[in-house]
Amino acid sequence: MLSPSVAFSFFYWLVAFCFVVAPTEFQTSGVTIQSLFASWLGSESIDFVNYHIKRTAATTLFHASLPLGYFIGMTFVGESGLDFLELSEWAIHTGWQIYFYSACSLLIACATLVYYWHMNDWSNHPIAKNLSLYGENWRSALLQINAEFRSIDKYTSGPTGTSRTIVVDNWIIKTGAYDVKFVHQDHVVLSVGKTEEYQVSPDTMTTVQYVRINVNPLKAQPAFGVRILSTEYSDFKAKLRTEILTLPNITIHQTSGELFLSAFRDQVHQNPMFVVDSGSSFGSCIGCHEKPASVKLTKQCAELEDGDCKNCRCPPMWCLECMGRWYASRQDQSRPDSWMGGSATCPMCRAKFCMLDVSAIQ
Repeated sequence: MLSPSVAFSFFYWLVAFCFVVAPTEFQTSGVTIQSLFASWLGSESIDFVNYHIKRTAATTLFHASLPLGYFIGMTFVGESGLDFLELSEWAIHTGWQIYFYSACSLLIACATLVYYWHMNDWSNHPIAKNLSLYGENWRSALLQINAEFRSIDKYTSGPTGTSRTIVVDNWIIKTGAYDVKFVHQDHVVLSVGKTEEYQVSPDTMTTVQYVRINVNPLKAQPAFGVRILSTEYSDFKAKLRTEILTLPNITIHQTSGELFLSAFRDQVHQNPMFVVDSGSSFGSCIGCHEKPASVKLTKQCAELEDGDCKNCRCPPMWCLECMGRWYASRQDQSRPDSWMGGSATCPMCRAKFCMLDVSAIQ
């Protein structure tokens, strides 16, 4: 049975971790710093900039108070929590004293920082200093951002948590737990840094692609990056007045079909190849008439007499991309997550096949 000190420590730091990370479950249940201080923060949709000035200040203070809150809680538990280390009473007492003074120092330092931010009506806050780069009076930029954020015609990536990417008519905004970055669209260079693909479901092999975009301000502020879904890339780009530099070797899949085609290609390359006689030629793909025929349907998912798939006797007539598009067109369009485990029929002989039956010719 766990001792009270261990049980309290586990529960306290688990809840503290959730407050810091703010998982989706906490956000949907309303257990967030934004909810706790809602009456003081005001409305984000009405006063966006001041809302985030106060939110970052409240977040800094709240997170800084967590170590001291743990110490106060442990005094009510009545145990040191360090008995398992077999330390002397003096060592335990000294350890807790060091912890207490460190926790107090952290809270006092953060409280002093927030007080400094609050001086001159928040003019010392990092957000105010960020906006002051774009004009003598940072409140002029504040009013413009507030007005543009109230418009329904804006791009927003991510849930209504602390980390989001927002694009309004004149500004690119990235929110974080302790700061918010603002860059005017007339003073920035954007480039695609890289793309990342993740397999969401091992069963269906559904993948999502994220695009990391480097934001390099032309003003004296640090560069940063934003991360968006590839399927939202077109919406993100539509709100920009500047071009995004993209290297030729970076492919952005902007639709579910493009994501599937990439996964289809990877699966075909993992399947056994279909060996043909040297010198054999099958002409151009009858789908696009541009690329050479490069795939053959041959049953490989099970024995010839087992399962629903049949052995196709048609010669290679399709390129990999056209066969992938044909396969995707035969699936339930409302459930892209089921495409990888589905099946289709040969465009010519109507023999049923699955993805394991598609082989590249060699």
